[in-house]
Amino acid sequence: MLVSLTGASGFIGSYTAQALHGAGHRVRALVRASSRRDHVEPVVAEWVVGAQNDADAVEQLVRGADVVIHNSVSWNRSASVELPDLEDNVMGSLRLLESSRLAGVRQFIFVSSVASYHEIPDSAGGRITEETVTWPGSTYGAYKVAIEAHLKAYHARYQMNTSAWRPAAVYGIDPNLPRSQWYDLIDRVRRGETIDEPRGGKITHVQDVADALTLAVGDEHAAGQFYNLVDRYIYWEEAARFAAELSGSNARIIDRAGAGPKNQFDCRKAIDFFERHGNHVALRRGTGGVREYVAQLIERL
Repeated sequence: MLVSLTGASGFIGSYTAQALHGAGHRVRALVRASSRRDHVEPVVAEWVVGAQNDADAVEQLVRGADVVIHNSVSWNRSASVELPDLEDNVMGSLRLLESSRLAGVRQFIFVSSVASYHEIPDSAGGRITEETVTWPGSTYGAYKVAIEAHLKAYHARYQMNTSAWRPAAVYGIDPNLPRSQWYDLIDRVRRGETIDEPRGGKITHVQDVADALTLAVGDEHAAGQFYNLVDRYIYWEEAARFAAELSGSNARIIDRAGAGPKNQFDCRKAIDFFERHGNHVALRRGTGGVREYVAQLIERL
């Protein structure tokens, strides 16, 4: 199939472009004029240069495509004025969705986020599924929820095969290496610094996200569905301890691990999706997956 992909030169996008190409699809990539392309050049058949809210670029992107995967996002989290981000991302995404429909695109796949969730109702009992109400705690999360609502509407009204995929914090080797998860933390461990890091969070490997988006292409069972993509919860100090072990560093790592998360994601729906496609690794990498990634990152530092 001809798959049009936004954000193809970025972190998730580059892995997705490679996965799509490996699955035999033809990739048409939307990239900014300033975007690096060399790392995905071998797997991209067509380039469209422009922004996600550029009408001419969007028209080129959707024309003749079988599937659109919308992965790009432009979000300045430090900005004090939200309107430019809202116009770029919310309106840009809705224009892309409508342009896809008008162009006869059969399927629209959206990269959402677990930022869709924040305030979890007591009735959930600490267990988060795709049926848990989405009450975001940030305008970024609200943007994702806004697009998800339209995906449901387009599926119901126009019978489009729309779906949303919600990864947690994505880890893996970023083409822009310093942007890789825990890059600074692991580099500090290698230099023997004292690590006092209390943060923790839910994580997902980038390959699992790319595989989910690729396996969803042409899958009618995914139509109108949302999927949470969460592997595990980790305290950052665990990654630091792996870094010390693997690098032979004598860095002092202060124990800041707490009691773990208040709420747990039940990702059985996504795991069933992967297993139906013969993928028995995704969302099951666990501790071993984190250790393997830290080893890969150390090799590149």
